[in-house]
Amino acid sequence: MPQNNALPQFEGERTDTLDPFTIADMVAARREGGFWRTIRDLAIVAQRNILLDLRNPAEVLVATAFPISLLFVFTASFAQVVAPGESYSSYAQFLLPFSTVQGFLFNTVNIGDIFYNDLDSGMDVRLRAMPIARLSAIGGRLISSGVRLLFQLSGIVLAGHLLGFRFRGGFLETVGFFLLPVVFTLSVSLIALYVAVGAKSSETISAVLNPWILPFTFLSVGYVPKEGFPDWAQGLVTYNPISKVAEAMRALANGDPAIGLVGITLAWSLALILVCGPLTLRAYKRRR
Repeated sequence: MPQNNALPQFEGERTDTLDPFTIADMVAARREGGFWRTIRDLAIVAQRNILLDLRNPAEVLVATAFPISLLFVFTASFAQVVAPGESYSSYAQFLLPFSTVQGFLFNTVNIGDIFYNDLDSGMDVRLRAMPIARLSAIGGRLISSGVRLLFQLSGIVLAGHLLGFRFRGGFLETVGFFLLPVVFTLSVSLIALYVAVGAKSSETISAVLNPWILPFTFLSVGYVPKEGFPDWAQGLVTYNPISKVAEAMRALANGDPAIGLVGITLAWSLALILVCGPLTLRAYKRRR
């Protein structure tokens, strides 16, 4: 039997003049809503992204190796300079949380690059033409990136164990140690996604993010305590959100009181989500 390849005709529309974006808008108008439908759409897109990572493990392993290399190199270089007379394992206990945060922040550029590739390759057009929630492309990318970050953090902790890093707190503190940097990094990743939506090339993302990631990470209590900085820089070092994340993770790892530091980190994350989240969604919805 001959197949009918004509597009389905909607009332008041001529199917022979429709472009892909018009079709996508028509499908969007006929989408089914609902909370659980949105959750399902997010899970499907996230699963697709995770499967792509599993098919390309080299990229994930390289991203994991970067903070591990920072941990080993700076432990060997700075341990006796920052804490003379103390063991290398003590400095690894101090450094590992910051190495994690620093590696994760540079990984936000990669998250933006991957999202840009989806937009540039036509995958985004396919998603827009399907009856799924509009935020599933962004939300699915964030969920899959969170899974990827948890895998990377597990590798970092295992490598740190060889240097003497240990969890000295309870179960909840350990869970918080794993989740806190992921939440903070994903909130920062919204900036990368926002840039990716309007970027003309993937290089734009690194050009926007890298110039401020590097100074903010070094002007923190990552490698040395606050007292190691000149007086004029100590205020910035103290209130730098990266310092707060690193201090919170150290407290969680050592079993020290961490509620205040965790609260400040979550407040920074919430502020980034409230500011950058709507901007990213608005820019994505207007993208053509």
